[in-house]
Amino acid sequence: MKNHYFFSLMGICLIMCRATIPYRIVKMELKKKPKFESEALKSFKESFDREKNIEEKIAKGLEFMKTLLADIEKGSFKNFWDVKKLIGPLFKEKMHPIKRNHLWNQHAELRDEAHRLKEIKDEQAAFSIEQVELAIEAVESDINHYDRLVKQISPLDFPERLKKLSSHQEKYHTMQRELQLLKTLIFRLDALRKETLSIDMRISHKNKILKRLSKLGDEVFPKRKDFIKKVSESFSADVEAFVKNRFPEGNDTFDAPYYVIRDEIKSFQRLAKLLTLNTQSFTKTRKVLNECWDKIKEKEKEKRAEMGDRLEEHKKNFEALLPKIEVFEAFCSQEGNREKTKVLEQSNAMQEEIKKAALGRDHVKILKNRIQKARSEAVGKAQAKIEEKKHAAKKEMNDLKEKLQNLIKDENFTTLEDLEKGESALKEIYESLNLSRIETHVFEREFADLKSFIFTKQESVCSADELEKLFERRSTHAGLIKKQVEEYRKEMGGLSLDFEKAITYRELYDSARIQLDKEREALESLEEKLT
Repeated sequence: MKNHYFFSLMGICLIMCRATIPYRIVKMELKKKPKFESEALKSFKESFDREKNIEEKIAKGLEFMKTLLADIEKGSFKNFWDVKKLIGPLFKEKMHPIKRNHLWNQHAELRDEAHRLKEIKDEQAAFSIEQVELAIEAVESDINHYDRLVKQISPLDFPERLKKLSSHQEKYHTMQRELQLLKTLIFRLDALRKETLSIDMRISHKNKILKRLSKLGDEVFPKRKDFIKKVSESFSADVEAFVKNRFPEGNDTFDAPYYVIRDEIKSFQRLAKLLTLNTQSFTKTRKVLNECWDKIKEKEKEKRAEMGDRLEEHKKNFEALLPKIEVFEAFCSQEGNREKTKVLEQSNAMQEEIKKAALGRDHVKILKNRIQKARSEAVGKAQAKIEEKKHAAKKEMNDLKEKLQNLIKDENFTTLEDLEKGESALKEIYESLNLSRIETHVFEREFADLKSFIFTKQESVCSADELEKLFERRSTHAGLIKKQVEEYRKEMGGLSLDFEKAITYRELYDSARIQLDKEREALESLEEKLT
């Protein structure tokens, strides 16, 4: 009986196993993800597989790894390690020992370089994360001081024509100021979110930052939506009241001149662009105002038909302005007048004169087109001169940089006299250039290195009496480098999300630190000679 129970239980277990095994296999199959390989890696593997010689295979793999490290932004660390795993076992194959050692040394150098680049990328990501978190803290601070920031925003430029027609003027001022601040905050949050998504970091850290941004968005977005709704309702009510007052049903006459109503419609259209309205309100009010505009235009056409004598006046004014346009065109064609400010000043004066004159639409178009053409040609040539000067200045700066770097590079093979002459000549060129702050720092750093080499050569040729003066000059130079280190540190701390500048100042800072240590060693050596 016991045996029968045992075998029955075994049979049930076997049935369950047969039922569950396929399901587990399917589940495992579903979890497997296809291994992604880039086109470059696929192409490499094809050529790699075609190669029969072990040494050539390893050499081909090392060359591909080198190209990946040369441009790691376009390449991939994943591709690098995949190729490394591919060629690693090949070193165990039979080959010439000397060639094996040579290839292995290249392999080790590339591996160390990859580790170093990975550390740099991790540092870059950490720096970017720190800057993003600082920016988020700034947004949080602004939200905490919301009321104070709202008061600092300038009031709405409310159209003068609508001050008597609108009953919601104060409401527009209050809510639009808040909407402007909310728009700025939302823009910053969106920019920070995009920046966070673009940074290569751990998913958990990225999710933490995104949740923090989402929490800030929950404070901003609903408030903005509510304000937009209120502003839209108020504007729709003002437009409806305007239409009811100026365009009463069953009455073809208006209680105000056409130009007054036309300006009021323009003011409402302008106000619609200034306010933050929802799509429904904007579309509805624009349609109503366009219908009112069409009614006014129709009436104006009828009135214009009765005033045909004005056409003659327009023609006379047009003919009177033509000589002035020709004078302006001659002014723009002269070489000495191709300054942007002068041309724009004359152009604006002509535009104002055209506005004041009674002219037809076609006349205005002809005159403005001629002004625009003459102005564009003159301003374009003036801008070309400016660009040419900028290009020349850039070339001069690059030439100076190349000469300075070559002088520093060849300092071992250059005499003291040639170094001093070279420094003096390059300093003279440097002082004549108009450089940005960061460019100035780069040149100051390189000139400081050159000065250190000059001091070292002077030490080897100066007499015992001159050593004390050299010690004083070198001490002053070390103080200058120390000042550079502090200045570069402050610049790095003051940067926000400008990654390129941050990298440049990090390089300057590291270079100055290394040079400062060398100067201290040189001063200690001098001090020993003096004592």
